[in-house]
This record gives sequence, C-alpha cells and structure tokens, in this order.
Amino acid sequence: MNSVFKAIASGGLLLTAAGPILVLTGAIDVPTNKTVMLAGMIVWFIGAIPWLGGKPLQPADDQVEI
Repeated sequence: MNSVFKAIASGGLLLTAAGPILVLTGAIDVPTNKTVMLAGMIVWFIGAIPWLGGKPLQPADDQVEI
C-alpha cells in the first residue's frame, strides 16, 4: 500500500514540475499553469501524507528534571 501512495505522490510532483516547463516551451499559458500546479500540489498531498506522517512522535524520556 505504501508503494501506491509513493506513486501517487511522485505523480503529483511530476505534475507540479510539468506546468512551468510547459509555460517555458509555450504550450500553456500562466493561468493554466496555476491550475496544473494546484492540481499537482493536491495530488502530492493526497499521496504523501499517508506515508510521510505515519508514526506519531513519542517522548524520548518519561521523567523530566526541571
């Protein structure tokens, strides 16, 4: 299941990077680039959150001296 989320996150990053490259080549205009980058960001968050934030932080020590 982790590999599925990694593939989704990678696709989102590729989509985010593709927008500026397409603007540079003249294939799309700036408003379309903004939409493509927004879609890539949303796809990346959907794919990255399950496998990046899987473990909650645990305290390193149970007793703290003040």
